[in-house]
Amino acid sequence: MIPKLLFLLLLGITAPAYAGDQLEQQIQQLLDQVSASNCSFVRNGKSHTSTEGVEHINKKYAHYEKDIDSIDSFIELTATKSLFTGREYQVDCGGQVTSSADWMHRKATELGLQS
Repeated sequence: MIPKLLFLLLLGITAPAYAGDQLEQQIQQLLDQVSASNCSFVRNGKSHTSTEGVEHINKKYAHYEKDIDSIDSFIELTATKSLFTGREYQVDCGGQVTSSADWMHRKATELGLQS
């Protein structure tokens, strides 16, 4: 009886850590896509490189990390709109402009990361 109880206790301790590690890996995969995209990320009317876009998303991720429990919540909290102005972020890939949220969700789906 005690070994089963110990097993269940250990499972409860390690499962959330594994889920967190898995989500962290998924987030990194998505950020790698952003970085490699060579698209411009437009925030508050100003264009930024893909590298600058990742840097900004990472800053917001650090702020919201405890609130993020899925790829969808990661996208919504870090890559959708400005906290200051409320304006949507945009992605410009060779003249094709779309909302950052739509672009990120599409990339997450392509990678099989959607929850």
